[in-house]
Amino acid sequence: MSKYGLLETQIADQKYLIAALGEMGYRVEVHPQGAALVGYEGHERQEKANIIIRRQQLDSASNDIGFTRASDGRYVARLSEYDQRIGFNQKWLNRVHQLYKEKQTIAMAKAKGYVFKGREVVKTEEGERIQLRFAVR
Repeated sequence: MSKYGLLETQIADQKYLIAALGEMGYRVEVHPQGAALVGYEGHERQEKANIIIRRQQLDSASNDIGFTRASDGRYVARLSEYDQRIGFNQKWLNRVHQLYKEKQTIAMAKAKGYVFKGREVVKTEEGERIQLRFAVR
């Protein structure tokens, strides 16, 4: 049985987390009171999460991936050691966070009257950067 690790995030808004995971192709379950995660053998684990990606959407030997709301309001990602080894690791979580921030930024800009004009990936010496373009109404 693969042990679950906890990875802290800066993610606090459930709707943008769900939207980010949805854009990545995942259908999530939302459990306000938390629900048990399921391991690769199909048995419920003691770990619980509020937002769950069920293992059937991952690898055949994967465990569920969960996000649990911490006492400070942010979500903590629950990822098994196995799943972290096969790519559901900090890099994957960084992608979730990037999409989360994009969704959040677009919504905040629209609320302030800006019109979203597009998204561009810019290559820099430090790596790829995302630029969101807005216009005033």
